[in-house]
Amino acid sequence: MILANRSSRSRSRSLRPVMVSLEERVLLSTAMPHHLPNPRVSAQVQVEVQPNHKSKGPTVKPINKVRAGGYIFTNFDGPNAGTNAAAGTNQNGISNSGTSVGFTMDNDGKFHNFTVNPLKSNSATPLNINGSTTAMAFGTNSAGTVVGTDGNENAFTLSKGKLKTFIPLGGSSATAFGINDKGTIVGQYVTSTATPGFIKVNSKPYITIDAPSGPNNEVVNAQSINNKGLVVGFYVGTDGQDHGFMASQGAAKNGTLTGTAITDPTIPAVPGEPGATFVFSQILGVNDHGIAVGYYGDSTTSQHGFIYNTNTGTYTFLDDPSEAFNNGVEVTQITGITNSGEITGFYSDANGVFHGFVATLS
Repeated sequence: MILANRSSRSRSRSLRPVMVSLEERVLLSTAMPHHLPNPRVSAQVQVEVQPNHKSKGPTVKPINKVRAGGYIFTNFDGPNAGTNAAAGTNQNGISNSGTSVGFTMDNDGKFHNFTVNPLKSNSATPLNINGSTTAMAFGTNSAGTVVGTDGNENAFTLSKGKLKTFIPLGGSSATAFGINDKGTIVGQYVTSTATPGFIKVNSKPYITIDAPSGPNNEVVNAQSINNKGLVVGFYVGTDGQDHGFMASQGAAKNGTLTGTAITDPTIPAVPGEPGATFVFSQILGVNDHGIAVGYYGDSTTSQHGFIYNTNTGTYTFLDDPSEAFNNGVEVTQITGITNSGEITGFYSDANGVFHGFVATLS
């Protein structure tokens, strides 16, 4: 299964991971059971018969609706989603209009990018990124502009069928991870000495984002920017692990911005993972209210979703109740959040296959 560990550096994990150089997507043969990491939250699974929407184009396949932590999760498989372990659906971001963007991986390892609003329709919009089967779409805004990597080490924007690629500031490769409704893009690029983050503000000069620990040999992933210029993401700390950061676009000086470290979560006890301890965290999305989302990894190599309030510094832990254990590992990642509080992401099942979700407050 593909764990969307959204970084371009290489990493080794101790439990069955197979690393892919492109965006450090982690291929992991896992599977997950139904559980919630926060014992105070109860889960209710409702398998519902969905209407048969006729469509001339590709569609998503509804799985079920599940309740947890005050949310209703709508779970689904994207077009061409594989059914083998390490295949399936990754939803990587969501616009304020409710459109979720992501990709499926088929049983041959090919990527199929698409957008969908599963709360309104099962119809999906396929994304043609120069015909690439290795491209990955990570973010979208309310105007429908999509950003990501084209599979050839270029960042891209796709708007109204027109694809543009770019690499900031003389770098050798780049990935765009997020875009706000003003068209401002954030991501990561590679130089000969470091892998900093970037902000692309329309026709203005790029802004480089340095890690809280400094610019030397850094790895910074700027994942999302809201309409107020708040950037969130993660960086590699001096301990070699990923940790969250935030930064304000307006604080940039001379084209450079240094992130502020976000305190790691104190993780809850999780059923089925006795003695699990915190290892790393990644913050992947933020809305205009300063509410961010992401996930943490623990010592069992499982991954669990969270919601983080940048105003108060508090975490709320939340997993899709349909996740399941496979070989002792389970995964939920929350990758995006809208201004109205809808979240998107993906989870893994007991056969090591990923499935997408969009969840709304109940």
